[in-house]
Amino acid sequence: MKSVILFVFAGILAVIQTVSAQNTSIKGKISDATNHNPIEYANVLLLKSDSTFVSGASSDFEGAFEIKNVPAGSYLLSASYLGYETLYTPLNQGNEDSFTNILLKQSTVTLKEVTIQARSVIQKADRMLVLPSETQVRTSTGGIDLLQKMQLPRIYIDPISENVSTSGSGEVQLRLNGVQVTRAEISALRPTDIQRIEYHEDPGARYGKAAAVIDYITTQKTESGGNVKGMAGSHLDWKSSQDRLSFQYNLGKSEFSANADYAYQNIDQMRNYDERFVFPDRELHRIETGEPTHTIKHLLNTTVNYSLTEKDKYFFNARLRYSLEKLPYSINDRNSTLIMAHDTFSIYDHASERNRIPALDLYFQRNLKNNQLLIFNVVGTQIKSDYSRTYNETQSDNRLTDLYSTISGNKYSLIAEGIYEKRTNVGVFTGGVKHTQAYTENQYSGTVDADVSMVQAESYVYAEYQLKHGKWGYMANLAGERFYFSQKGNTTERFALLPSARITFAPNSDWNFRYRVNLQNTIPSLAYLNDVEQQIDPLQVRRGNPNLKSFQTLAQSLSVGFNQKIVSIDLLLGYNYEFNPVMESVLYENDVFVRTYGNQKNFQTLSAEPTLKLKPWKNYLSISIAPRFSHFVSNGNNYSHTFDMTSLRIGIDGYYKNWNATIMTASVPQLNYFYGEQGATSTMMSVVGIGYKQKNWSALVGSMNPLGIKMKMKSENFSSLNPVVSDAWNDGMKQKITVRFTWNLDFGKQFKGVNRRMENKDENSGIMSGGKE
Repeated sequence: MKSVILFVFAGILAVIQTVSAQNTSIKGKISDATNHNPIEYANVLLLKSDSTFVSGASSDFEGAFEIKNVPAGSYLLSASYLGYETLYTPLNQGNEDSFTNILLKQSTVTLKEVTIQARSVIQKADRMLVLPSETQVRTSTGGIDLLQKMQLPRIYIDPISENVSTSGSGEVQLRLNGVQVTRAEISALRPTDIQRIEYHEDPGARYGKAAAVIDYITTQKTESGGNVKGMAGSHLDWKSSQDRLSFQYNLGKSEFSANADYAYQNIDQMRNYDERFVFPDRELHRIETGEPTHTIKHLLNTTVNYSLTEKDKYFFNARLRYSLEKLPYSINDRNSTLIMAHDTFSIYDHASERNRIPALDLYFQRNLKNNQLLIFNVVGTQIKSDYSRTYNETQSDNRLTDLYSTISGNKYSLIAEGIYEKRTNVGVFTGGVKHTQAYTENQYSGTVDADVSMVQAESYVYAEYQLKHGKWGYMANLAGERFYFSQKGNTTERFALLPSARITFAPNSDWNFRYRVNLQNTIPSLAYLNDVEQQIDPLQVRRGNPNLKSFQTLAQSLSVGFNQKIVSIDLLLGYNYEFNPVMESVLYENDVFVRTYGNQKNFQTLSAEPTLKLKPWKNYLSISIAPRFSHFVSNGNNYSHTFDMTSLRIGIDGYYKNWNATIMTASVPQLNYFYGEQGATSTMMSVVGIGYKQKNWSALVGSMNPLGIKMKMKSENFSSLNPVVSDAWNDGMKQKITVRFTWNLDFGKQFKGVNRRMENKDENSGIMSGGKE
């Protein structure tokens, strides 16, 4: 009997020993061989001696990694990161856990793709890490072009104008190593300097009200040198162009940079209106037939930047920005023929606008011990605006209506923000406080004379903690906001408490699930708060409302993702409920129709957007298909509407050696929307382009709407008192050929120091125009 017991006990020990041997782990740390700084998100592959893939992992912010459940045996451990030489380390794994220190050397040439790669997409609790392939880097001309080739879910990029937006028309923040920058600065990036893109589909409290955040993480080098890059693009009819020039020079711990971006557009557009005015005792029907009308726009953005860096200690940055926008002929200008009650009239509606925005931005970042960080940012901005509008209605050379108005606006604002961050092995704590103070003076003259002075203040404080435990991730956030507004001695003060939470679950490396619920606060636009009226035409006026209140939105989203090398699927379901939102409504007073703004009952949005991405032929071909379905419910104080909308985006990118081709067809997000009583839809835009790239230059030839299908936009207002249907199109939307040339010149070696984690801007002029929308 004792022999049997001993035999069974020995068998149990053998089983335990075998199971234990099958559950050993390989741990390690990956660092830069030169400065020994940890390398985050490096790819670690465990291979058999014949290079067969066994398992993989990525390093965390301390460079640490772990590969679990490794049987005993002989292996090859591969460690790689863009901008570094791949290192292969022989490893004999026994029956105990092992630890390996890995030092990667920076590479002087672009890394070639290896036969076995780690995943190009890494799902984190709060963001998606997307690693560009060597093919994408080699064929891209800049940061925006690379982003377009990576085909992120719900991100729409116009390959001609390089505008970046979300499918839901929300704000997209572009950032460089954590700091918000302009599209021109991102476009000027060299693709070989981009290690990865961090895509925040569900941004936290520190990103404000952004719908999405795209953060470019670039290589950090320490040598001196400089770079000059330029881009010139134009339609062959020379009616629109975009030019860009950027410069960067590094000397010791200092970096100097400057960039300028200029865009010009000169198109003819036409607009038809079918409008009804419902009086208490009658109905008036007005039909406008549009004629070709000029639209001209000049846009100049410049930035001068200085940075001083002490590695791992502090970072100081001073940035001077200047923006100039001139519209001598507005997009809402029109020449048209009006038919009303069997009579014919001529309408001339012309507006011009100029905005000048200088800003000084000071930033200081201090790194503390134990993974702590302090950030301070102060931004001062002036916005100088000039606007004028002339509206005439004539019949048989008799001028029946003559409206003229001018607006001169001057706004000064100061934004101050501080952030504290503490990282641990299991989580991140972030706390911040932000205050905005703005003073606005608007002078209205012409048909209506008025002087408007406004004071606006917004204070925001928040605390956020993110925790990861096994396959689960958690985020909890609590924010408080104060809004203050004063005009003509009348003041409004509102307080809001804004909690939010997020739960993520990643059962394995293929699947990920995320649910978030949060309460957002929206402050009324300064333009809506003006206590003034502007006449639109003889029958209607636009009126501001200084009594508007901020409102809250309960937002919920559920995201499901599946990702493998050849196919990835992403599904986003969303539901938003806005409590007492600020929306437009139409009133009838004293024989005039008044378009004004008020806190209405509620507005609801239900949306679903699946994204399918295929790579059927290695990295040579990539296909993305993303339909979107939206259902809107708008309940005003005196109206109720529902509206359904569908849209589609298809992108195909092909690569061969130095050549690349793009085919895209999509619904433009800015032209498809519904809010209050106003909705708009447009036909889909198509773009075909082919490009060729060498080391220091590239060329692109593209065609907009190559099939010659005229792109139109239809807008409709469902007001019971003033229903309107309008159709608009312009020659900028027809078939066009575009060419673009990019060049790059490096001198010396590149240096990029620590970069900013945040940036604040103020671009809201706060004036209310009287133009027809």
